[in-house]
Amino acid sequence: MALIDDVKAVCDRLAPSGWRDLLLNVTGGQLDILKPTSAALKAELTKTLTAIDRTVTGFTDFSLSGAKAITAGSPADSLLYHAMASPNVTTGLSGFPTLKEIETVENYVFGVQPPTLGSLKTKAGLPGSQRLSIVLFAYEYRPARDTCTRRQADMVFSRTGVSRVGTRPARYDAQVRGFQAQVADDPFAFRVCPARFAAFLAVQKKGSDIAVMRARPGDTTRDFWVPVHKLFNGTECITGLNLQVELSTFHYNDKIQRTRARTLRMRNVPITSPFRFSTGIAELSTDPSLGMGIVIPVPHPRLVEPAMVNGRLLTYRVPPGEKVFAALEPGPDEDEGVNGSEIRPAPAYVHARTQVRNGVLIDLNNDPARPDVNDIVSRGNYRALHYVDFTGDGQISATVPALVGKPEVAPTVIPSYSLVGAPDFFTSAGQRELFESVPGDFWGVPPVPLCDTRLPANLQMPEIKIRFSAGEKTISAVVPMLGPAPTGVTIPQSFDADRHSCLPDDCAGVFAPGWDVSTDRTPGPGAQVQHLAAYGLGSPFPEDAKLCAALSTFWPAVAPDASRAMSPNTGNRGLRATVSPLTDEEIGQVGSLPWDGVVGPKVSTFGGVEFLDCEKFLHVDYVKNALEGRFTPRLTTQVSSEEYRLRMQAIAKCYSTVGGDRNVRFVVSFRKVSAGDPELQRAQLDSSTVLSGEVYRIDTIFGGEATEQPHPTDFRRSLLPIQDRQVFLVGPRTDTALRKRANQTVWSRV
Repeated sequence: MALIDDVKAVCDRLAPSGWRDLLLNVTGGQLDILKPTSAALKAELTKTLTAIDRTVTGFTDFSLSGAKAITAGSPADSLLYHAMASPNVTTGLSGFPTLKEIETVENYVFGVQPPTLGSLKTKAGLPGSQRLSIVLFAYEYRPARDTCTRRQADMVFSRTGVSRVGTRPARYDAQVRGFQAQVADDPFAFRVCPARFAAFLAVQKKGSDIAVMRARPGDTTRDFWVPVHKLFNGTECITGLNLQVELSTFHYNDKIQRTRARTLRMRNVPITSPFRFSTGIAELSTDPSLGMGIVIPVPHPRLVEPAMVNGRLLTYRVPPGEKVFAALEPGPDEDEGVNGSEIRPAPAYVHARTQVRNGVLIDLNNDPARPDVNDIVSRGNYRALHYVDFTGDGQISATVPALVGKPEVAPTVIPSYSLVGAPDFFTSAGQRELFESVPGDFWGVPPVPLCDTRLPANLQMPEIKIRFSAGEKTISAVVPMLGPAPTGVTIPQSFDADRHSCLPDDCAGVFAPGWDVSTDRTPGPGAQVQHLAAYGLGSPFPEDAKLCAALSTFWPAVAPDASRAMSPNTGNRGLRATVSPLTDEEIGQVGSLPWDGVVGPKVSTFGGVEFLDCEKFLHVDYVKNALEGRFTPRLTTQVSSEEYRLRMQAIAKCYSTVGGDRNVRFVVSFRKVSAGDPELQRAQLDSSTVLSGEVYRIDTIFGGEATEQPHPTDFRRSLLPIQDRQVFLVGPRTDTALRKRANQTVWSRV
């Protein structure tokens, strides 16, 4: 069947759902997608449109140079493709295309006028014997605000794609043209979130010649792979050839093997599961509604599991040595990597709080006979249980037999880097967006996006035929498709897409040790090459997550800030202050859905004195909470980038008003209040000030680690005396705050 026949089937299905009327409206009646024959539809789709109304919602960021429903070789200039693929095109529609249907229209864009290999070489600017290469990319079609130029909706590409683990199968949300992590009927479940890959004929270009997203110093002379033409099955991709594109995947996880061999220095560590495994991590989808190239993590009943070998628990002897976080903490090999990143040849933190004695599991967080869990782990000399998670890294490759031996195409396929990461608790808040919109001094550690990193992919990956190049340091960069720059000079209106993103600008680029990926160096004598690698993260990943979440959202990803949910003694006083506060509901002070299973602090009275009563940091165990299914994305995934930013500005206003060291302030309560809130109305009357826009109520006390006291009845909890209590009402959009101290009855503007 010809591509146009498939496109006609898509148009025929969607036309009655508002698509015919929408496109007629946008084009002043010129584009009618309901045609009796494929030939008539092709003529309709390839004719020049003299009127496109870019004021219609969803079309404000359509390319200014686009003048056809299908423009050969240019998805961004193809009105039909834009309408199908843009998450902003929703108004007046009662049905939406599947990912396979979007792929069908996408392939038709590249196949409506099949190019020759020679013409593609010319388009790529390759003279003489220089050749195109078959290169794998992760990619998305995005609204203008999230593209490389921000001048129009467009394709964006990276040689690195990121999918995320979960406990339920993936769900494609056709309205937002993307995948969602939430499960409607189970707030404690996580859907796996896939990444989309495809093979392209590509060329290397200097950064000076293309619009690299967030170009870094030195990029003008660096080489970036840039896609020229998509490769897909059939005779319409390239003139004179019948292509069959076969994709392949490989992912692995060797955290336990590296922990035992590198950190514990054991000999003859097996390379079989669970020490090292390459199954059960991620696979290519076989769902026909999703199309080709969808890499989907394998869902597992739980995010982590006890490690087993031949039906027996896998344990290790905890070596004695001073600990800070009640974990096996090998420390980085060096701290002199790129941008101060840590070098991690093995997991940075390994769970050590489940003792195994005679086959019996002992939770060291909850042992009244030994209440000091950090002391127990520091003394060591007991058997601790290994846990396994299902994250990892790997590569996506392809074979295209019809291109083998063609003089215009290099013989070696260039695989893409694939990361299978931990869940994203803030799918609606982008890493790059927040890094660019929030002042750097707000953060404990700024969430630098992975697209800024200039390091090669994992150079120590086993069991692969084609190794990554040590010289390709731009593998995590985000780039556009090869072609002329957009003609627009202003940034058009577009809206954020509320969906999972599989590209590195939505991932973490801080490696201490990291969240989506860490770094290592190639071993051996001579010059060692620093590279990305997933095995340097926590084992299992929630062990690392707790340490970072409690340190002022130090998670190098845009992440929950758990600093106000636990005691302030976290082992890093300089990263103690709440930076991006979670609401009372999000930490379980109100309702029953704390994001991490840890219910936030409460006010308790002992001896007639009020204290803030909270979980002790060292006794909180995210691995245990993951085993018990207590994590939930239900509330945090509703937080947008704008909301995240406003919260940061609100708490920053409090700190600047109080003055002094923000690390000695503890946030008792944080919530958004409505305009009709009685306390807000009273405060505005008292201060003769009206707070406009969003308003947040923030209750704070003096409560650094020096004030922490033991709990009289529960060794797993701590008390903070309620001192210097100050309540704020903050309007961050106008940088205005009202305050009332505990001993005051009247609010004042500050």
